[in-house]
Amino acid sequence: EEAQVLKANAAKAFKDKDFEKAIELFKQAIELTPTDHTLYGNTSAAYLNSNNPEEALNFSEKCIEVNPDWSKGYQRRGQALAALNKTEEAKEAFNKGLELDPSNTQIKSALENLSRPKAEEDPFFNAENMAKLQADPKVSGFLKDQDFMNKLNLCKQNPQMMMQLMQMDQRFQEVFRVVTGVDLMGMQEQQFQKQKEMEELKKKKEEEAELKKKQEEEQKKKEAEDSLPEEEKTKLALQKQANEEKDLGNAAYKAKDFSKAIEHYEKAIEICPNEITYYTNKAAVYFQKGEYDTCIEECNKGIEVSKEGYYDYVKLAKAYARKGNALFKQNKYDESIDCYKKAMLEHNDFSFKEAMRKVEKAKKKAEEEAYIDPEKAEEHREAGNKLFKEGNFPGAIKEYDEGLRRDPKSAKIYSNRAFAYVKLLEFPTALKDVEKGLEIDPNFVKLWIRKANIHMGLKEFHKALEAYDKGLKIDPENQECKTGKQKVMVAISAGATAGGADDQERMAHAMADPEIQGLMKDYRVQSLLQEMQTDPMGAQQKMMGDPFLTDAVNKLLLQE
Repeated sequence: EEAQVLKANAAKAFKDKDFEKAIELFKQAIELTPTDHTLYGNTSAAYLNSNNPEEALNFSEKCIEVNPDWSKGYQRRGQALAALNKTEEAKEAFNKGLELDPSNTQIKSALENLSRPKAEEDPFFNAENMAKLQADPKVSGFLKDQDFMNKLNLCKQNPQMMMQLMQMDQRFQEVFRVVTGVDLMGMQEQQFQKQKEMEELKKKKEEEAELKKKQEEEQKKKEAEDSLPEEEKTKLALQKQANEEKDLGNAAYKAKDFSKAIEHYEKAIEICPNEITYYTNKAAVYFQKGEYDTCIEECNKGIEVSKEGYYDYVKLAKAYARKGNALFKQNKYDESIDCYKKAMLEHNDFSFKEAMRKVEKAKKKAEEEAYIDPEKAEEHREAGNKLFKEGNFPGAIKEYDEGLRRDPKSAKIYSNRAFAYVKLLEFPTALKDVEKGLEIDPNFVKLWIRKANIHMGLKEFHKALEAYDKGLKIDPENQECKTGKQKVMVAISAGATAGGADDQERMAHAMADPEIQGLMKDYRVQSLLQEMQTDPMGAQQKMMGDPFLTDAVNKLLLQE
């Protein structure tokens, strides 16, 4: 029994083209049942497929020795001999197999192939070169891989494929190396190394040229400075000294050593008091420290320096922008916006525009928040209610608008305004107000009633029922919700029997509803509707067991 299991596993490995594993398992089975001739034949086949015809021949002969009357033993021997190019001996083995089994088509086919005149041998894959491949330590390992052997056999049949395979599989570059003596991979490596050396040499020359150019520029600059009057030389020396202090200040600023940064910027200003950059850099330090008044003072000093004749529009714009940022931090929105406008007049930088938009947005929000007054909102609501009772619905809406500006979180005002829009038959606008109110207070039953009434007006009965159910969930004894829900059911019943243009209009409106469209496209709903045509009872059971389908069908039924 154990031998049969090994044999079955070996056969599976053979089928999966794992010939090494198949050989190992067949040999283990032979140790348990050495008289089973089929095991020797199968081992021979596995060796042949793993490109080892010598061992294939050895096991075929053992197979014949165990059972000389089995035709496949001679078939295996003939195949091994043919692989070893022993054509005549192979023919003898095949003929012996046919004597034992004249109907064996595989042996007949093999014998016919051997009897055909051979085409001229391709010189690239002749016996000598194949021997070279088997002798090469690297390539000989490839020969054990069935995938490689399949590709190699394709090359033998069509030598033109060799170049294509060399590009796809680097192992065939090794085949090319062994056969021709030309190491393409080595040549590629040498070419790559040479290209790398050329690039490094080019980079070195560019760096040397850049260094030489820089040295020449510095020399020219030095010569130009040497030719200047003493007064100009002194001025340049002072500017260089001031910039050194500025650089030290920048380093201290980045390290968040603000006291040290201010010290260096002040030294720079002392040396060159007409350079606006030193003032704006100093202002940046005070900004980071949260000392906005001092930051603004330093910006003003830089702006004054610019006005005195030391004008640089980019630096001046930066001073105005920095001042605007400090004013923004102090919530002085108008002054901040004015500074950003001045900055953009000097230099229309996108960052200034974005910063100003941020200030404008903050200003608007602050004004809205400052305008909020719930008491005044209530006054406007009551004024709106009075106009509503008089039938002046547009006037009421204006009062409600003002009430919401005074208190944007008033669910009551949204409810009142929604009712006014209903009176004007502006159902979509009324619905938006209701939904906004419910966002603020989802437990406001009156708003759920408003929502249900709007859906009734739009003939969206399923949504009206949902709204009433939500209201009843909050207040189960609410009479208005109960009465409204009954009216919806009556309307549905009347619509189901009436038919006509009104019913068609309601159906058209329902099919335009995105929710209904979504349900009709849902694969679960489509599957259930089809099942209702063929198996109503099964469909009903399926629906009752799935809350989603139950809800979906109820909504669709309300549209019929």
